[in-house]
Amino acid sequence: VAPSCRSYIYQKRWVKLDADYLRYFDSEKDAYSKRCIPVSCISRVASVGEQKFEVVTHNRNFVFRAESDGERRRPPGPQPLGGHHQELPPSRVPTAERNDWIRTLQQIVEERKGKATERTSMVATANDATDLVDKCGLLELRGFKNKLFVAVVGDRVFLYKNSEDYQLGIGITYIEMNVGNVKEVERRGFDLTTPYRIFR
Repeated sequence: VAPSCRSYIYQKRWVKLDADYLRYFDSEKDAYSKRCIPVSCISRVASVGEQKFEVVTHNRNFVFRAESDGERRRPPGPQPLGGHHQELPPSRVPTAERNDWIRTLQQIVEERKGKATERTSMVATANDATDLVDKCGLLELRGFKNKLFVAVVGDRVFLYKNSEDYQLGIGITYIEMNVGNVKEVERRGFDLTTPYRIFR
């Protein structure tokens, strides 16, 4: 967490949690996330303020904040807390909403620790990748300034910002190939088409 003298702006995100991943999206209508955090990478979840909680992974922290009715009427402005910040969907009782997220996350993380011998599809270390990944490497993708690190794992394609994030297991999103198909479009290019988006 950065020093408290620094200011950050919270960005509203739609957050989804299941047994394997904590993901956040631009909106609830989006099919593909902006960030995908494997539950197996989460080491701790804790309250860090009246409406905030922190998700701690092996190398970075994500701070989430439940939004109150009063804050929705205020113009957006900087918030005095460091790390990665995402807002949860509005809640009438933000502290209760925060506590519910903390309890649920802690429960899933503990259950995951109890199944430590199992591995998730989005691998957290290079050693795991050796066993699970069918193909991986850097690819150019329209809409992204830099090349992305892409890993094919079974019937899923995972996108990472870079190889470092791949090693840590913190991805952007994953694509289910059982609803997609691949078509060569240029000498060096191809389209990955799904019902929700075309990746090229």
